[in-house]
Amino acid sequence: MDGVKFGLKRFVFSRFVGSLCDQFLLFAVPLAILNATGSLTFSSLAFVIEWLPRIIFFPISGFLADRLKPRFIFFNVDTGRCLLLLSAFLLLTWHPGATFATLAVMMALLSVAYVLNFVATDAMLPRHLPAAELPKAHSMLQGVDQTTQVLGPALAVAISVYGGVTSILLVATVLFAVSAVNYLFLQTKDPVVEEKLRLRSVIDDNRVALKVLRQNKILLHLCALTWVVNLVYGAALVVSAAVILQEFSLPESYFGVLQTTAALTTIVAFLFVPRFTARFGLSALGTVSFCTMILAGAVMSFSPDYLVYLAGYAALMAFDGAFSVYLRTVRSQIIPQAHLGKTMGLIGLLNMCSVPASGLMVTLLSGSFSPLQIIGIILAGALVLGLTLVIAGRRMFGYKSWLPPVMVSECQATGLQ
Repeated sequence: MDGVKFGLKRFVFSRFVGSLCDQFLLFAVPLAILNATGSLTFSSLAFVIEWLPRIIFFPISGFLADRLKPRFIFFNVDTGRCLLLLSAFLLLTWHPGATFATLAVMMALLSVAYVLNFVATDAMLPRHLPAAELPKAHSMLQGVDQTTQVLGPALAVAISVYGGVTSILLVATVLFAVSAVNYLFLQTKDPVVEEKLRLRSVIDDNRVALKVLRQNKILLHLCALTWVVNLVYGAALVVSAAVILQEFSLPESYFGVLQTTAALTTIVAFLFVPRFTARFGLSALGTVSFCTMILAGAVMSFSPDYLVYLAGYAALMAFDGAFSVYLRTVRSQIIPQAHLGKTMGLIGLLNMCSVPASGLMVTLLSGSFSPLQIIGIILAGALVLGLTLVIAGRRMFGYKSWLPPVMVSECQATGLQ
């Protein structure tokens, strides 16, 4: 099946709408909770409540992605989002004092929908697109995510003027409804599954996913590389606000400029990713992205002023996105198609744990070091780990490139029973 028959552009449209709504909520919900409670503790607690279901639901989402028709998953996910947001809108309209409880529960349930959408996407694309089209498709999706990071907060500010967070909830409700209807026109194939849906099957599926990882050590190697990248990426996200406000003594608006510039740089970078991949190969994309991220981290840690830090941060975010295209494309070619969903669910679980790890490192170091020093320390550790992994990978797996190229594994060729 090619991209036209499957409806790639239609799928990307719904991804754009859904990602735009996510950015609305990421911008509006923390501010709404902070304004309603006046407490940073409640705001951070809402983040924890949102984050934990993502980790827990990854293995289950992989199980569902291998058994349910993609169109059914995406339609029902966005329908559920629509109904959930509508319920939150009505509840806050009738009971404005229930802001924290309503929004915290809403975001926790939305995080489950996000995980299922994410895993189902990674499981669906290799089953519906030729391998040559995957880098372009992943670049389009990454570009959509970055575009909405620019548009989302700006539109959310404009919408909130007319009614605060409730107006944003209502607009997002309508957009998710449009996205759900659009998904009905996708042409997707039913996965071939003989056994029934039951709890025992979830356990068995995750055992199979573990077997895929054990038999295909390159996947574990890619997970380790992702951990290294996420340490630098996560530290930059956590520390950057403090760098702007404390190190450079600049107002909050400069932080907004930082994020917007990074998103725009990433969008421009994605325009060249398919062309670069076609000419130099996926392994070269991964290698250049990995090295540039390390270099960008060094620029950030030694920044004498805001503009230098801005350049380093924008490069880091742009090439993190490019590295994600490399990772997702290589993984989709290595994992047997029959086990894409369950294996991606397990990999997502492993990779997601690196997010709090970077935050924990920042917390432990913040009492003794400045924000820029923290970036430098984490960067040094990531550099040592990254070089070790690259050298070990070349010796263990015998590929001639610096990072794993697209290769059909023994599992992919023969299937895993």
